[in-house]
Amino acid sequence: MASCAKAELEAADNAVQHIVRLDLAAVPGSPKPAAEILSGGRFDVEPESHAKWQIEGADEELVIQSKERWGGPWMGLGFSTDKGRVAIPQAIPAGSVNRAAVRMMCKSKVDVAVALTRDGKDVVTSAFLRHSGTGLPGVVFVDIPGVLGQTKPFDGVRVLIDRLKHDSVFLGVELLSAPLHGFLPEDPSRPDAVGMENEFRTSITLSKDVPMVAEVTATPGSVLRFGMARPVMVRRTSERPRIQVSVMDAEQDPPIELAKGAFTLPRGRDARLWADAELPLPLDAPSRIQVTFSLHSEEPGASLVALSSPRIERRWAGPKTVVLVTSDTHRADHVGGSSRSVGVETPFLDRLADKGVMFEDAYASTNITNPSHASLMTALSPRDTRMVNNNTVLAEHAVTLAERYQQAGYFTLAALSAGHMNHRQSGLSQGFDRLWVPSGKANVDSRISIERLDEWLEEANGLPLFVWLHVFDAHAPYEVPDELRWRYYDESKDPYGESFELPQGVRVPWDAAVRDLDFVTSQYMSEVTYLDTQLEGFLSHPRFQNAVIAITGDHGESFGNHGLYFTHIGLYPETLGVPLILTWPGSPLGAKVTRSVSHLDLGRTLLDISGLVEVEFPGQNLMGWLENEEREGEARYAISSHAHSASIEKDGWFLILSLRNSGKPVRAEHQVELYRLADDPGCLVDLIDEEIERARYMRSQLIAWLAAADESGLSQATGLQDREELAQLAALGYADQGVGEGTETGTWYKEDGKSEWCQRFR
Repeated sequence: MASCAKAELEAADNAVQHIVRLDLAAVPGSPKPAAEILSGGRFDVEPESHAKWQIEGADEELVIQSKERWGGPWMGLGFSTDKGRVAIPQAIPAGSVNRAAVRMMCKSKVDVAVALTRDGKDVVTSAFLRHSGTGLPGVVFVDIPGVLGQTKPFDGVRVLIDRLKHDSVFLGVELLSAPLHGFLPEDPSRPDAVGMENEFRTSITLSKDVPMVAEVTATPGSVLRFGMARPVMVRRTSERPRIQVSVMDAEQDPPIELAKGAFTLPRGRDARLWADAELPLPLDAPSRIQVTFSLHSEEPGASLVALSSPRIERRWAGPKTVVLVTSDTHRADHVGGSSRSVGVETPFLDRLADKGVMFEDAYASTNITNPSHASLMTALSPRDTRMVNNNTVLAEHAVTLAERYQQAGYFTLAALSAGHMNHRQSGLSQGFDRLWVPSGKANVDSRISIERLDEWLEEANGLPLFVWLHVFDAHAPYEVPDELRWRYYDESKDPYGESFELPQGVRVPWDAAVRDLDFVTSQYMSEVTYLDTQLEGFLSHPRFQNAVIAITGDHGESFGNHGLYFTHIGLYPETLGVPLILTWPGSPLGAKVTRSVSHLDLGRTLLDISGLVEVEFPGQNLMGWLENEEREGEARYAISSHAHSASIEKDGWFLILSLRNSGKPVRAEHQVELYRLADDPGCLVDLIDEEIERARYMRSQLIAWLAAADESGLSQATGLQDREELAQLAALGYADQGVGEGTETGTWYKEDGKSEWCQRFR
C-alpha cells in the first residue's frame, strides 16, 4: 500500500511541469516606444566626395556601372587587395548614431565593420558581419557599440572591409540613428536571443517606462528565476538601474504580496556578462500568482535591460535529458563501426552505436554549415528556409526544435564551435535559454565548447534538459594534436618530399608545402579520432547516462573527386552523407539501418522518443525504418551552397541539376548529371547518355520539387533584429532589402528554351 502511494505521488510530481515560462505583457496603459530610424548622414562614392577620403586598398579609378542587370547605375571603389579601408571625415555628435548601412557590390563574400573615429583613431568599432556576394548591390547593417558611453564628438567614420576579391566594390555608407528599443526584442510575445560577449539568451526587453506582468500557476517548492543584462548598445556607463519584482497571490481578493525582490544590474567588467537572479516563492499549495517586473533608474531618458527566460522552476529527481551533437564536416564513412568505414578509429561512437541505432545512409539537406543547421532545427529544406549561405539569418518567426523543447518545459543549452554561427549572422540561437559561441570569426576546439556546457550542467540539475553541442574539429584546416599526427600515416615517409607529385593546380591552403595528399586525409581521420575522445569525456557526464542522444553531421567533405580537394563545395554523396547515431533508454541494441534517410527527420524523431508525440513539428519518425525495413525509400532532395545546384537521390540513383554556371566543379547552367550509387559511390561515371529516360523522369521530379517551394522563406537581412526594422528603413531607401542580402528569392529554377540541356529533355 505504501509503495502504491509513493508511486502515485511520484507520478503526480512528474506530471507537474518543471519549468513554466512567464508570458509577460506590458502593463495596460504603458506608452509605446518610438520606432523611427533617422539618417545621420549618407556618404556615396562620387568623384567630388571620395577625393577627400582616405582610401587604402582600392584601385585608383572609380568603377562606374550603368547596366540595369547589375543593379546600375552606380559608382564605386574597386578593391584589389585582401583588405580595404575607407576613412571619411565628418563631424558626428556624441550619441547621435548607433548603426551603419554599408553598401557593397561583390560576387564573393566579404566581412564588413564600421568605426567612429577621433583624431585618426578608432574609438568605437562594430563587429565584422559577412556580406554574401550576389553580383548585385546589397547592404549589410552593422551595429556600432559603445556609443552611449562616449561624451565627446567624433570626427569621422571608417569602413573596414576584409576578405576582398578583385570583383568587390564599395558603394557607400549611411550612418543611422535607431531607437534603443530596436536593439533588443521589441515584442514580449516573441522573445529573441540577446548576446553578452559570447553568450546568447532568449530574452525580452524591460523598459523603465513599461512594466511587465504575467499570471501563472506555481506549486510549492517553486523558485522564480531570470537573467538580466545591459547590452553595450543600450548601456550608459553612469547608470545603475535595478529590477524590482513583485509576486502577488492572484487568487486573493484583494491580492496579497507573497514575495518581492530588488536586483541591481552589475557595473564595471561584470556589466559585460549576464547576471542571474532568483526569488523563492513561499507557497503551501498550488496557487495562481501574478508576477510584475519593473525597471527603475534615476538617469533621464530611455533605460532598457534584457530580461532572459523569466520562469518558475520546480526541480525534481530524474528529469529527462536530450542531447544533440552535430559534428561539422563529418563524412558518413568516418565512423569506425559503420560498414562503410574507411578504417578510422572511433571506439566511443562505436560503443554508443552498439547501445542504439546507427543509420548508415543518412543525408543532410545541403553542403554548408549554417543553412544545414537551420534545416536540422526547423525540419525544413533550404528550399523553404531560403538559406543557402553562411551569411543569411534564420527569421525570428521560424519555429525551431529548441523552441519546441523550451515550450514543453525543458531548459535549453547550446555551445557552438564556429564564430560564424553567432545569432546575428545565423539566427540559430532561437529557443535556447543559453547559447555560447566563439567571438568574431574564430573557430574553437571542441574541448572549449564542452567546457562551457560542463559549467552549465550543474545549474540544470533537477530540470528537463535539451542540449546542443556543435563541434568543428573535422573542418579544415586539419590541425591535430601531436600524439595523433601519425596515427594513420607511416611516420617513416616524408609527406613534404619531392617524390610525391601533386595533381596540377592543387595545393593545400593551410599547408602549402605538403605534397602527399594521403597525409592530408590521414590528418582528417586523426581529427575524427580526436573528436571521438572529446565526445567520450563529454557524454560520460552522469547527467547523460540515461539520456536520449543523437550524433550527426551537417555535411561531409571532398577528398579529390571531381577535382575538389578538402572542401565541401560540390553537391555529391560525399558532401551530403553524414553520420547518424541514436540511443535512448530502452533503445534496440546495435541496430543498423542501411536504407536511405534524411536528417531533416531527426527533430521529429527526438521529440517522439522524448514522449512529446503531440508536439507539432515537421518530419517523420526515423524509427519507422526499424519497424519496416522493406518499405520503399523516399526521394531525398538537396540544394547546394549558394544555390549552384540541386539534387535528388531515389532508389540508389543520384541526379544533379545545375541551377547556374559554376566554377567548382565546372558546370554549365541547366547541366544534368546522373550516377548509379551502388556501382559508383564516388559519382565518377556520369550515365546521362545511357539512362536518358531515367534522367528525364528524375529531373522532372526535382524541378517539380523546386517549384513547390514556399516563396516567402524563413530568412531575413543580416544584422537586423527583425522584418519590422526593414519597414522602418523603407523611407530611407532600403525597401528593396526585403528578405536580406544574400538570400534567394522567387523561383529556384527556370527552363531556358535556348539551352542545349533544356532542349535535350523536352
